[in-house]
Amino acid sequence: MSTLKNSKAPATVSASWGALFANGNGLKASALALGVMLHATNVYLATTVMPSIIKEIGGLAYYAWNTTLFVVASVIGSVISANRLAALGPRKAYQYAILLFAIGSLLCTLAPSMQVLLLGRFVQGLGGGLLFALSYAMVRIVFEDRLWSRAMALISGMWGIAAFSGPLIGGLFAEQGQWRWAFGVLIIICGIIFGVSSIILPVKQSGEAAPQVPYVKLMFLVVASLAVSIGSLSTSVGMNLLGLLVALFLLASLVRMEGQQGVRLLPTGAYQIGQTLGATYAVMTLLTLATAIEIFVPYFAQVIYGFSPLQSGYLTVLIAFGWTFSSLLF
Repeated sequence: MSTLKNSKAPATVSASWGALFANGNGLKASALALGVMLHATNVYLATTVMPSIIKEIGGLAYYAWNTTLFVVASVIGSVISANRLAALGPRKAYQYAILLFAIGSLLCTLAPSMQVLLLGRFVQGLGGGLLFALSYAMVRIVFEDRLWSRAMALISGMWGIAAFSGPLIGGLFAEQGQWRWAFGVLIIICGIIFGVSSIILPVKQSGEAAPQVPYVKLMFLVVASLAVSIGSLSTSVGMNLLGLLVALFLLASLVRMEGQQGVRLLPTGAYQIGQTLGATYAVMTLLTLATAIEIFVPYFAQVIYGFSPLQSGYLTVLIAFGWTFSSLLF
């Protein structure tokens, strides 16, 4: 009996929070968590300072592009993360993502026009999407399996912290007329994360072939998003509808391409609402549409109701706090 008992593999038991920060794990957890917090903080920071940016460099017609380009670039960064992780290894992939984010933040800090700012936001999105995806992917690489659930919870909890830090940093600088320094602070944080990751993240590559990236499908997704954004610049309803029709055509073409052989952008069943995965994606899409209004809240609050940048920024926190609380609860 003793031999039989000893031959059984012990069930994995989730470790305590203390174990997550013991024996050098704390720095690893901090590096991954800070990467997600940097990305999430930037989302709320940019939304908070956008009204101040419009006042200084103009570009009100491109207000929504600030979020659109960032999100599209974040999707691209997330999709290529597996390729970068396999090709570069954990440390270099993470450093690559941080450098991209820092370059994007620098462009935003120095932007003389809205066009340059949008370029910076796109580069930020690439780096942020990479950081976001890599942070979750590397949990299984840098921690024992008993620490996975705690590490995942810590990383997810960074969105709640960012919901307060983003509007705080953005609001404080915007109220002093120094919105550029809000992005400058992000560059400083990038330097800290780069330094920590250079010390504690493993260098070794997996040895597996880097997965292919569906570049053509990503291009269709980017152009579809741009079609909607370009159509929105016109005051003509006809041009608005044309932009939507072009986007729908490109998305329909993307779905057809996904049905053929080749590298997929989304898992099988993602486009079929009758399947569990497709229904889940549909619900997520509807929820995203419902919460996207928060990007306009700071502008409306400041222009229409005379709120300060800090006050208007924290209005968006209410939405973030709601979904963060629900995520933890359920």
